[in-house]
Amino acid sequence: MEKASLTIGAVCNGCLVYEQQGQHMIVLVDTPSWYAWLETATTFSFTCEQGTFTAHKARAGNRRGGWYWRAYRRKRGRLSRCYLGVSPNLTFAKLREAARRLAGEAEDTPPLVPVPISPQGRTPAVILQSTIAPPRLPVQHVARPRLLALLEQGLRGPVTLVSAPAGSGKTTLLAEWAATTTGPVAWLSCEEGENDPARFLSSLIAALARVDARLDSAAQTERPWHPSEHEQVQTRLLNDLERLLQHNTVLILDDVHHLTTEASQALLLFLLNHLPSRLHLLIGTRVDPPRLARLRARQQIAELRSQELGFTPAEVEAFAHSMELPLGSEAIRLLEERTEGWIAGIQLLMLVLRGHADGAEVLRATGVTPRFLLDYVCEEILRKLPPDMQRFLLQTSVLERLTGPLCESVTEEPDGQLKLESLLQANLFVSALDATNTWYRYHPLFAETLRTQLQKQEPALVPELYRRASRWYEQHGWAEDACEYAYRASDLSRAARLLAELVPSLVEQGKLVRLGHWLDRLPQEIIAASMPLSLAWIWTQPLRTSQPPDPEKVIEHLTVLLKTHEKDDPEAQADLQRELTLQQATLALARGDIPQALSLAAEMTRSLTGPETAWSRFTLWRQRVLLGAAYRVRGDLLASEQTLRQAFPTSGTSPNFLVLASLDELYEELGRLRELGRLYEDVFRALAWHHHLPPLLLARAHLRYGALLYEWNRLQEAESSAQQLLELASHQDLARFTPVLTVLGLWRQARIAMAQGDSERAWHLLERKEFDVAQLPVSQTRQGLLSLVPAHLALARSQLDPALQWASTCGLRYDDLLTVPLEKNRYLGYTTLARVLIARGCGHPNASSLSQAQILLDRLLEIAVGTDAHGRRIEIQMLRALALHTQGKTRQALTTLGPTLAQAEPEGYLRLFADEGEVMAHLLTRIAPFTTASPDYLQRIQAAIAPAWHTQPDPSTQAGPRSTPYEPLSARERSVLQLMAEGYSNQQIAEHLILSLHTVKLHVKHLLAKLGATNRTQAVARARALHILSPF
Repeated sequence: MEKASLTIGAVCNGCLVYEQQGQHMIVLVDTPSWYAWLETATTFSFTCEQGTFTAHKARAGNRRGGWYWRAYRRKRGRLSRCYLGVSPNLTFAKLREAARRLAGEAEDTPPLVPVPISPQGRTPAVILQSTIAPPRLPVQHVARPRLLALLEQGLRGPVTLVSAPAGSGKTTLLAEWAATTTGPVAWLSCEEGENDPARFLSSLIAALARVDARLDSAAQTERPWHPSEHEQVQTRLLNDLERLLQHNTVLILDDVHHLTTEASQALLLFLLNHLPSRLHLLIGTRVDPPRLARLRARQQIAELRSQELGFTPAEVEAFAHSMELPLGSEAIRLLEERTEGWIAGIQLLMLVLRGHADGAEVLRATGVTPRFLLDYVCEEILRKLPPDMQRFLLQTSVLERLTGPLCESVTEEPDGQLKLESLLQANLFVSALDATNTWYRYHPLFAETLRTQLQKQEPALVPELYRRASRWYEQHGWAEDACEYAYRASDLSRAARLLAELVPSLVEQGKLVRLGHWLDRLPQEIIAASMPLSLAWIWTQPLRTSQPPDPEKVIEHLTVLLKTHEKDDPEAQADLQRELTLQQATLALARGDIPQALSLAAEMTRSLTGPETAWSRFTLWRQRVLLGAAYRVRGDLLASEQTLRQAFPTSGTSPNFLVLASLDELYEELGRLRELGRLYEDVFRALAWHHHLPPLLLARAHLRYGALLYEWNRLQEAESSAQQLLELASHQDLARFTPVLTVLGLWRQARIAMAQGDSERAWHLLERKEFDVAQLPVSQTRQGLLSLVPAHLALARSQLDPALQWASTCGLRYDDLLTVPLEKNRYLGYTTLARVLIARGCGHPNASSLSQAQILLDRLLEIAVGTDAHGRRIEIQMLRALALHTQGKTRQALTTLGPTLAQAEPEGYLRLFADEGEVMAHLLTRIAPFTTASPDYLQRIQAAIAPAWHTQPDPSTQAGPRSTPYEPLSARERSVLQLMAEGYSNQQIAEHLILSLHTVKLHVKHLLAKLGATNRTQAVARARALHILSPF
């Protein structure tokens, strides 16, 4: 039997689907990509309205001639074939004609005679021919080469099991495989009638006789067979198969879940345990047959389940194409996400999308279940179950996660765990969430449909089911779940009580978005009556207004609260008073009154007497965050780190969001990258134990830890972290931050691509419509890295004009008066300004911008040294070395850079130096006498410099007016080069100059060759160095 080829593909409705390096690719037939693929392919399946066939590549002239293609189709036991020709001749029209011709030959074949199931001359059994032949593939069939390859691999053993819920595409997959394989195949679609052992045996013999008519001798006794003869007849059949089968043959038994009687299952088990050596059994079913443990233990069974059968995004896209339904990438993603690849669900939802211009908008609407999806679930699934199981499914559909005791509490019926296990075994859209089968979940679209049916049948019961779930979660310590289900029950008084208890932990874990969402669902009078909820309302105000709360107004509000709650118990009064003191200390710190802030913080500490409570712990760690900030403002970074460490949990609990945010910036400033790495390892280790992962904390962790991985040049891990950040950006709890996180994630991926020397991918990422800093809210783009992205992007593209424009509008000057502490965002802004000034001075050693850069860097260095900010000092000294080198003071540059490298090595700084490219590469070749850094460290930096930079000459080594020779450029090439420097893509250049895209590509190719460059960025930099382009 043939093994699956790595170059297998499938053509359906004019689209080729194949797998390449783990990715599913889609190519239109008759395009250059189609013919290019044919050159490397060896086999593919073809499906259209005219018919199906499998094409194989063969070699003419006894394997000495050229390659050609031949088509094969098997029907009714007969294999037909036809010549297709060489690859360049395989047009879609020719393939359709071949399918039509092979289908015609198959139809002309005389049908097989009825199979006798008793001695010759007796009345033959009447077998429905459609049950012993593979069904016709649907018109909107999506070829699935990845699954065909898995089925082929399964043929190495005796049995393959394809087990999945209704609507998973099992029958279609088996029919596709049967149509594409070249070996003999017998097919039997089991029906309820096959529970009669005599009929099952008759159908089995009839199916196998289509492969070899001699197999009818297996039934040489009169019908109806006596039950005692069933095993004898089956034994005779299996013996005949062992004797007569000359080739490896596959018997496909589809819909085996219809075999429910003990007698029919016994016959199936006998077949499984005594398979002939040349017969492979391929089973399609909704429910696993009993007693497969022995086959599994011996590794004699291959299994495909829902996880494999579900449509991938590429297959969803191909299916939409076959239905002539234009869907955007976001609609495809949402469709796959909502259905989790369930094919019937996808097909039914696509019917809903017909006629809608924005499919994504329709799919974002939750709780809307199409009528025909509801009918499908009711007809195909619910009505085939016992009443008690129907009731169990409907009532537990209100739960996001299920476990036996929880289900028993919600349904008020016993045996919850047994019912869940039986649903799992029956493939009823239930999946286990852990290895111990303790927690489960329903398929989301299935659960949504069940809830719709429940609301239709018993609307009054729904709130009570949610209330029961809330009580169970509270009793078992799952406070957040208890609160959420109280909201779903519309029991707002219960929800408010639970939320008030949750406030400290939600703030500590950075779950402010969730806290704000829950608060917004409560009436103001309920919030005002609760001190914790009133405080929480204040803390979540920035989520509503995009502005931090005014400390003075907060203090005023707290004073009113103290009077409102003066009759509360003394402990609540004390908590509120400490909160007021904390806010007063925060206001003092904001005004720069450090002594007053420290005095008020000490007053809070003295007031924390008596037994520890959740709220007192909450107040204590916030007081330590305040102290850490005060010490940092005072310039005592080590005292700040010690204080913050006391507030950070060592193990077992969720990381404290505010403490984490303060600590990671502090470690970065101190240059303690190893400690920062251990901090985030602890964070991810702690998060692994949490059921409700806080998305904001996760997003920040990936943003910050990803930056560290990038600095250490662990680029694959950094890429994975950036991808997870982009996925988190679409989380519903982070909707307000989605544009910002998307820009930051794409910027990180682009930097990684540039570090790998893949500038084409980098520019592709930065040209995506989501990467649009200009469209972000002003309040967000003024902060942190986002405000600097335009300048860094311009410098990366060697576009000085946009960088200078940023410098003129950023509000920073080289001669600003800098004071301690230098807040992070301002520090980043000033170092970016220094980079722009250095870039402006490139090629002009006497330019004033270089002197300005040195003045600015000297001031930054003074502050960094005075505050022990070793991390900043390393970057500043590196920039000073670049400025000196650009001025032609190379020895001074080396004297500055040498000790800096020695200080950077223990903490693993790498990309800080490598990203400077050719200038750094040149300096490193001469640095050895000036540094105590190890040769291995220096070599690792050299190796990390993007490959393109190694071929560029260092501008500072060029004499006089850049006399390096180059082949003269034509006027047209100069025009193309100027547009390249301005950031135009090839397509944009073609449109601007009214040229074909092919012509532009040729010009770019010639430019790269003439300038000795390997990519566009390098060519622009080289042209500026040679004064072909203005450095300004």
